[in-house]
Amino acid sequence: MRLLEGVLIVVHIFWLLSFLFRFNAKVKISTNLVAFILMMIHFEAEGHRWQMGLTYVLFIFLTLLILKPFIQRNSKKVKLDSENKKKVKKFCGILFILIYSISSFALVIMMPVFQLPKPTGPFEVGMTSRHLIDESRSQNTISKQEAREIMIQIWYPAEVTDDNQKIQYEAFPYEEWSGTMEFIFSFPRFFFNYLKYNESNSIKDITVSDQESKYPILVFSHGFGSTRMQSYSQMEELASHGYFVVSVDHTNDAGYTKFPDGREVMNRADAYSYSFNIEDEKDVKTRSRDVSFVVDQLTKINKQDSQKLFTGKMDIDRIGVFGHSYGGSTAAQVLLDDPRFLSGINIDGPLHEPVASSRLKKPFMFILDDDYLFLTDEEIKYTNVTPEEFREYHNKITELADFHYEEGIKNDTYRLTFIAGDHYTFTDFPYLSPLLSLDINVDQFHQVMNQYILAFFNQYVKGEKTDPILLKEKKVDEFYYFETNIKN
Repeated sequence: MRLLEGVLIVVHIFWLLSFLFRFNAKVKISTNLVAFILMMIHFEAEGHRWQMGLTYVLFIFLTLLILKPFIQRNSKKVKLDSENKKKVKKFCGILFILIYSISSFALVIMMPVFQLPKPTGPFEVGMTSRHLIDESRSQNTISKQEAREIMIQIWYPAEVTDDNQKIQYEAFPYEEWSGTMEFIFSFPRFFFNYLKYNESNSIKDITVSDQESKYPILVFSHGFGSTRMQSYSQMEELASHGYFVVSVDHTNDAGYTKFPDGREVMNRADAYSYSFNIEDEKDVKTRSRDVSFVVDQLTKINKQDSQKLFTGKMDIDRIGVFGHSYGGSTAAQVLLDDPRFLSGINIDGPLHEPVASSRLKKPFMFILDDDYLFLTDEEIKYTNVTPEEFREYHNKITELADFHYEEGIKNDTYRLTFIAGDHYTFTDFPYLSPLLSLDINVDQFHQVMNQYILAFFNQYVKGEKTDPILLKEKKVDEFYYFETNIKN
């Protein structure tokens, strides 16, 4: 809840009480004036949003009540109500105030305008987007086959060189989130437009920091039906520690993608049509090719950036990959397909073929929820499988994760398991509402996750000395435990 929102609600509660207990007319008029001034400041400084709709309507209603005596100045006075009617009126008035107070505060608190956590690294964070076209591959559109188009978002280490330079942080990517929420939950997109008032910690198109000659690259793959913007705070955190972090929108597999010319692509599949087949490699292979194509393009940008931001600044010889959910499956596939990647992390995703039957040779980390993609019988009803089929699938992916952690991967392997939160706690989605994070402090959860991700990539991409946290197994401690399997 933003400051002026809370103040406005409190002022309107007092205003309602002034009518209920028949305060002096001057008090009512003064409150009306204060509410009007606050409302104008709120619109200008914070912006309106539908969660404050009750307050906006109430302001109009109470203002009309204030004006009513002036409009009806010459009309005859109405006969005084009976004592019983007065009691009923007072009861209704108190009930209305309670309903308004609870509803108004609940709406703005349960669906807040939130601030992402500040990055902890030594760098400011720059950010830009790029539109890439792969002429060698095609994709299905509504009417025909066209060259595959991909949007990527790039976060990178930056610095403000001019002390007098005014820093303008980018607004939150509400369009991508709104489109994604529409796909996942079938809510109208405008329902989430208030997210445009969120602020990020990224500065658009600012100069790359000169503290180092070039910086390594981490490529991120989102979950099925999600968006490249799903883990915005994580991208900022990693970039602030000296990485180019490139998040890929897998067009048609993402929930929603918007291109620079205004074209929008919605995922046309059922949001719950995810494949529960270990042998289904088609989509994950497409995603893997997306990631390799992005690195091809980054290599060209690094040689000569048409936008004059990144020329010579990317270390193409030091690249890691990570992803969430189906993006975690993609990260493993990329390590199998593309020798340019040095290591990878799977964040709560299953292993598909051909990875499931392969023995990866590069350092790998599993970051999992303790329930590891488990669905209840009620949740299974929304999928395309039976409870028996799902249980067979779940047993298989659990066995595969255990096998690859223990011996299937020939290189150093790690496993970070959270015993609180759920599949989406690994993303920024829980910031939408406290109702999505009742059992966990999301900031603390992300802090732990990012600490291990940084330690892993610092060693296996940057080539730095091993962080002690990767050597120390941590058993159940508050809400996570960590296991390490050093093989080299």
